[in-house]
This record gives sequence, C-alpha cells and structure tokens, in this order.
Amino acid sequence: MYHRQRKNKQRIRTKFSAFMMLFVFIIVFICHIGLLNPDLTASVKTSFQDTLKGLFTNSSKQDTALFYSESRPENTTLSVTFLDVGQGNCVLAESDGHYMLIDGGDRSHSSFVVSYLQQAGITALDYVLISHYDADHVSGIIGALYQFDVGNVLSPDYSADTKIYQSYVNCLKKQNITPVHPQVGDTYILGNASFTVVCPDRYDYEEENNRSLGIRLTDSSHSFLILGDAQSKSESAMLNENLDLSADVYMVSHHGSASSSTEKFLRAVHPAFAVISVGADNDYGHPAQKTLSRLEAQDIQILRTDLSGTITAYSTPDTLTWSTGR
Repeated sequence: MYHRQRKNKQRIRTKFSAFMMLFVFIIVFICHIGLLNPDLTASVKTSFQDTLKGLFTNSSKQDTALFYSESRPENTTLSVTFLDVGQGNCVLAESDGHYMLIDGGDRSHSSFVVSYLQQAGITALDYVLISHYDADHVSGIIGALYQFDVGNVLSPDYSADTKIYQSYVNCLKKQNITPVHPQVGDTYILGNASFTVVCPDRYDYEEENNRSLGIRLTDSSHSFLILGDAQSKSESAMLNENLDLSADVYMVSHHGSASSSTEKFLRAVHPAFAVISVGADNDYGHPAQKTLSRLEAQDIQILRTDLSGTITAYSTPDTLTWSTGR
C-alpha cells in the first residue's frame, strides 16, 4: 500500500511541476499579447482567467492527495483514525491530548477497539459519541465505557427495542453516566479542534438511520464530516438548514449504501477524500456501485477500510497526511 502511494505521490508531483511550467508560459503569453494588442477583448481575458481558475482548483485537490506517512507528523493539530472494525463504524479523534471516540463497531470488534485505545496510551476519553443504536455502531462502545474514564457521552435522543440498547442503558447506570442529547448547532471543544452537531433535525424519522447524530469536526485547517448512517432524507434536511457542511474528508454514510451520499449532498460537502468503513465481502453489497460512481464523478479520492485496514488522517496547518494499516 505504501509503495503504491509513494509512486502516486511522485507521479502527481511530476504532473504538478509540468503544470507550473505551463502556468508560467500562459502568464508570459497573456502579458505579451496584452502589450501588443491593448484592445484584447474582455471576454477573451475572462476565458483565460476561468481556465486558470479551473487549473488551480484541480491542482489544489491533487496537492491535498500528495502526502502519505507511516508516522505522525510533529506539527499535527488533529488526527482522525477510522478503525477497521469490519462492517461497522468506529472513529477516534485526537487533538492536543484530548480524545473522542465515535461509535465502536459491533460486538466482535469490541476487544479490538479497547486494545487499540490502550496501546495508544489512552486512559480517558473527553467524549464518546454514539451516532445511533444499531449494533454495528454501539456494541463496541459498551466495552469502552467500562474500560475508560469518560467525560461526556453524546447520543441521539430516542430509544431502541433491542438487547444491545438495553445493555448500553445498563452500562450507563453502572458507570453512573448521564448522556447528553445535543441539538443541531451545538458546538464542543476538543483540544485545539471543535465539532458542531449537524444532524438529525428531528427524531420522528421512520427510518432509524436518519436519526443518526452527525458532526462536522475541524481544527480550522481541515474538516471532517461524520454522519453515522444518515440517509437521503437527513441529508436533505441538512441542506435545507443551510449548515456549513464543507469538509476535506467525508466519512461516507451508511458504509457506502446507495440510499446515502446523494449527488446534491456531495456537491455541498465538496470533499477531497471519502473514507468508507466497510467489511470485506459483506452481505449488504456495500459500498454500492451507485455511491462509488457518484464519488468518482466528483473526483473524490476514495479510501476503504476493507482494502487499507485502519486509516488515519493527520491534519497540520499546511497539509493533510494519510497513513493506512496495509
């Protein structure tokens, strides 16, 4: 994986150097024509400007994809790790020694999640955020609540008639934890970063996935949009609220299901990267080809836990650096 990424890095850098040479040539050419022909029409000038703007936009997106690393950059201000928990979700965010765990995968990955945090030297979590109460999101959280000191549990404001939900409620009672049910627009601090709740707008959706608690996490240099299993109805509500949904990294909702990540929503988010947490050869056909096609149509680079293992993004003031488990 790393060898392939480094080759990609070299190719893109070569393309970028060629682009810069072309850019210099165009600038010289424009200046030359302008001196020889002051009456050059405004429409032609505008055409040149639009072309250059497009080149810069594409270059910026490529430049974001240049940087890969096997270790954490020293000036990292925010790291976001997408743990490989098979057909489930689990995200660990860290900024300035403060931690947030978002979902925990299914029961079979609970011990892996706890072990991963312990090996990272984590003893306390500032936040535990539960997107919704499906087993592949909440099961692994229960083990973490028993093993680590937790400052705040953020969860959606509804209940579920399932055994795993009851186990979660029992855990809260034993640990003397009172969960907080945040509202859209609520903002929380995580070290040098912050996150704002962007969904759900209500809890009477028939489809439980649309009740997912989602956030936009940022350190002012880069941003991440993580929405659990939110589907198209929840996405439409977010768009109607005129929320800031822009993100460099979008965690593809519902493991890449065709019912999420609509074209209109992706245009609003405009991510450079999309991370899909999905199990290899899963029974659901995730990620759906329709979703992959939508992402590819907007030139969004796709990373998948079933192909790359655990994936970490390191945000620094200048770059977004990636590391993968394989």
